[in-house]
Amino acid sequence: MEKKSSFDKIVTIILVAICIVLAAIVGNNLINSSKGQTQGPLSEVKKQDNIINVSVESVTSGPFTKYTTLGAELENSIASISLTSTLTGGKLTALSIKEGDVLKAGDIIGTVDPSTPGNQYKPSSITATTGGTVSSVDAYIGEQITTSTGLATLVEAGDLQIIAYLPERYLSTIEVGSKAIFTTAAWPEEQEEATVTLISPTINSSNRTFKVTLSLDKNNPKLKEGMYVTLKLVTEKIDSCLTISTDAITTYLGKPVVYIAVDNKAKRVSITTSSSDDTKSVVTSGLTGDEKIIVAGSVVDGSAIKIIEE
Repeated sequence: MEKKSSFDKIVTIILVAICIVLAAIVGNNLINSSKGQTQGPLSEVKKQDNIINVSVESVTSGPFTKYTTLGAELENSIASISLTSTLTGGKLTALSIKEGDVLKAGDIIGTVDPSTPGNQYKPSSITATTGGTVSSVDAYIGEQITTSTGLATLVEAGDLQIIAYLPERYLSTIEVGSKAIFTTAAWPEEQEEATVTLISPTINSSNRTFKVTLSLDKNNPKLKEGMYVTLKLVTEKIDSCLTISTDAITTYLGKPVVYIAVDNKAKRVSITTSSSDDTKSVVTSGLTGDEKIIVAGSVVDGSAIKIIEE
C-alpha cells in the first residue's frame, strides 16, 4: 500500500507540473494577444509611412518646336564673276593672269588688237572691272574675243554663312526658309539666328548626309570665318498640341504610360505620343490637358501620394 501511495504522489506531481506549464503557455498567449490589440495605432502609423512624396507638372498646351542640334562651321559665301573685256573686242594678244592671282579693279590683265585686216595694228589694254581671286582662266592668247567673251572667272568672299551636314533622315523635315539658332564657343550664352537658304539635291553615299547652307539673319562683327558653331535647326513644328516632360513617361506591359495625381493617389494612364525631343513629348491621346503629371516619385497605380511643392 505504501508503494501505491508513493506512485500516486509522483503522478500527482507530474500532473501539477503539466498544468503549470500549460497555464504559463496560455498566459503568455493572452499577453501577446493583448499587446497585439494595443498596436493598432502603430500599425496605422506604419501605413501612413507608405505615403510617397511626389512632384507634379501640368500638361502644357500650345505649339511644339523640335530642334536638332549639330556642329557646323562659319564660312564666307563665295560669289563667282565672269571677267570680260568690256571696252573692245579683237584678237587677244596677251593675258597675264593665272589661277590663284588676286586682282583689284583697274588691274591690267592683258591686251587686245581691235584692228581689222588691212588696218594698222593698235593694241588696247584690258583692265579688270572688279576684284577677286582668279579661279580659272577661260581664254587663250590668239583667240578672237568680243566684249562678252569670258576671259577668267573670279571668286570673291561675301557674307558669312553656315555650312552644316545633316543625316539623310532629316531631308523631309527641313526646307528653304527653315529657321535655326546657333552659338559659338567664344560666346556660348549669345544666341544668333540663321535661315536655311540652300539644300543640297544629293546625298553623300559614304556617310549618308546632305549639305545645308544657312545665311545669318544679321551681321555680327564678333563672328569670324572658320568658327565652329553649335547649330539648333528646326526640324519639326506643330502649331497646337499637348506636351509633357519626356522623363515622366514610363512603360507598363510594353505600352507608354504616365501617372497622374487624383485625390491623393497615383493613377496610371495609357497614352500615345508622336514627336519628342530631349525634354518634351507630344501626347496625341490619353490626356485632356487638365491633369497633374507625376514627374518625380516612385509610384504604382493606386499609391498614396503627397504632392511636394517646389
